[in-house]
Amino acid sequence: MKCLLLGLLLPLCFSAQKKYYTVGEVLKYARQLTTDSVTVKIRGYITGKVGKSTYLLEDRTAEIRVDIADKYLPGKPFSDREEVIVEALVQYEINRPVTLTANRPVTHD
Repeated sequence: MKCLLLGLLLPLCFSAQKKYYTVGEVLKYARQLTTDSVTVKIRGYITGKVGKSTYLLEDRTAEIRVDIADKYLPGKPFSDREEVIVEALVQYEINRPVTLTANRPVTHD
């Protein structure tokens, strides 16, 4: 009985961990990720600022714009050579570029 219970609970423990997405995966599956209201977790580099709170996030697969409110930016300055972790909601609309909106603080790796 204990083995059966352990067998049922073990997969739930692993599914609770958040998967890291690549920017390429987010762009490819944007429609599905938007409808599921999934918070995606991406490792990458913030390579530039293109608006008041809009930044370019890049990894080895692609580049995407991410809106990061000041309250979610790290207190310590960082450079485009430091890898950061961004947790965000995917914003997808037909005939518009896919963007992200950060909903948790950006952290250093």
